Formats: sequence, C-alpha cells, structure tokens
Amino acid sequence: MSIDQERRDFFRIEDEVTMQLTPQSAPVGNDTSPVDQLDSSLPEEFIILNQLRKLDNDSVQLMRSIQDKHRDIAQYFKTQNDKFELLSRYIANQLKDNFKLHQVNISGSGLKFHDSKDYPVNSNWHLKLLLYPDCYGFYCQTKVIQCEPKDKGFDVTLEFTNINTHDQDELVKHITRLQSQKLRKERLGH
Repeated sequence: MSIDQERRDFFRIEDEVTMQLTPQSAPVGNDTSPVDQLDSSLPEEFIILNQLRKLDNDSVQLMRSIQDKHRDIAQYFKTQNDKFELLSRYIANQLKDNFKLHQVNISGSGLKFHDSKDYPVNSNWHLKLLLYPDCYGFYCQTKVIQCEPKDKGFDVTLEFTNINTHDQDELVKHITRLQSQKLRKERLGH
C-alpha cells in the first residue's frame, strides 16, 4: 500500500506508545497461519491486559442496564472496574523495562517514529505495541517502507504487513477516541 493510499484509507494521529521491534529472521512457517502465529507470539502480560479489556467491553451494556435500575450496585461494580484498571496500568508499567516509549504518528495500517537506529528499507520486523491509556497490546509483522536521516537519527515508517483484524479494529478505535478527545479539548479552548 502506498503512503498516499494509506492516508486515504486510515486516519493518522500523534500518540505515545510502548513498543519493541525485533528483526524478522525467517518467513512464517507452514505449520500455523500467520494470524495464529501473531496470537501465539503475544507476551503473557499482553494477553492478560487484552482479556481485562475484553471483559470490560463485554460488560458495558450490562452496566448501563444495572445503572438504570440499581445505582448502588452499579457503583459497586464501577469500584471493582477501577481496581481492574489499576491492575492493568501496573502490568503495563512493568512492561516498560523491556519496551521503549516512542512518540509515533500512527494509523490502522502503520506508524512513523524517530529513532537513533537506521532501519534498512524493505526489511521485515516483529512489532509488539502497547497503547495507552487503553493498555491494549498486540503483535504484528511490519516492513520498513521509509527510513530518512533527521535530527541526529532517523524517521522510520513501518507498514503493518500482517496484523490480526481484531487488533487493527482496536487500533482504529483507539485512534478515533484520541482524535475525539483532541477535538473536544480544542473546542473547549484547552
């Protein structure tokens, strides 16, 4: 996908993410599908964070129903949910030792970041990425489509070459939420 085509297909936003890039040394084997391999390559912490997020998403409608009928019970469940949020943030913070915090320009099909390392164009990389404040983590395969010298380092553009559809959907939702928050703040003059 060309960079121009990507700009038309996906909205891009500036964000801060925790990520880890490792070279992709060999093509995906025939034993498992590329998507199955993506799911099995997630660190255990990512799996736990994603399960907590899924449970939270699954309970939204039920919480609205409870809130309409039983405010005290709804408040209790909200308190329990806040505990899970704290746990998610703790787990995400523990990952920072093995991952690097980056300012990125991100879309549903790739990202751009600045790094001190020169990445060869057309090289393939495994990317583990953690989004904030959602604490949603995923793994995908990427390809370097651009690496240009800039400010004593390099501006690196990665294209997602193999990403789970659910993860891509979550990424697009994350980007949409951040853009809505940004627009709201601008309207309020913050």
